[in-house]
Amino acid sequence: MSRTCDICGKHTMYGNKVSNSYNHTKRTWRPNLVKIKTELGGTTCTLRICTQCLKSDFITKKVSVVPANVGAQKAESK
Repeated sequence: MSRTCDICGKHTMYGNKVSNSYNHTKRTWRPNLVKIKTELGGTTCTLRICTQCLKSDFITKKVSVVPANVGAQKAESK
């Protein structure tokens, strides 16, 4: 799998780390990718998107949300 955002196409970048004595060493910058389950076209699929796209609400997460007080209601009914 490539380290690429499925939404914006952000990918690994290469360059040099420069020290105080101006020595250059190779390094890489990787995007901050997360796996998100979403629904596209009626089917559930997993996408690898960067956190900037997640923060910008380009994608809506598919999450099964359980109300917080369901357990309390069951305990009261007994």
